[in-house]
Amino acid sequence: MAREEKVWEYAMDAGFTPLEDRCIIVKGAAGDLSEKIVRFFETWDMAVLQMCENELILLPFESFWGTLERDVSLVIPYADIESVKLIDDLLNVVIDIETSTGGVRLTTQQKELSDLRLSGIYATQYAGGYKNWHAENVKPTLQALSELGCKASCE
Repeated sequence: MAREEKVWEYAMDAGFTPLEDRCIIVKGAAGDLSEKIVRFFETWDMAVLQMCENELILLPFESFWGTLERDVSLVIPYADIESVKLIDDLLNVVIDIETSTGGVRLTTQQKELSDLRLSGIYATQYAGGYKNWHAENVKPTLQALSELGCKASCE
């Protein structure tokens, strides 16, 4: 299981500036996916979506051990994002990102049942008590994601 600090460390090691409390657990969602995202999720099932200063990055989990992969990430620069739509889908939220090169559809588990689902398993850490950083971060991260792409179209 991954500590939130480990996500930040890997992002910084890769040359990115992660934003605090802006990482959640995601998987690929059904629908029209760009080739790059399809290849990414053919190899890894779950990933951390980390919002950074100028881009989104995806850090995959190694499926057998549930640990983060250090060297592999998918990068989506904010400048390439045209729009982000959030769609409630039963116990999940679909994140539909339109970029200048195609669509990226991800799904994330809602906060309320996260402790009982995979996102909680991957995101639980012990720090003087149990902490599920996915559950803590999902609402502000989804809010921040929904605001991406608007800056260019609103100006």
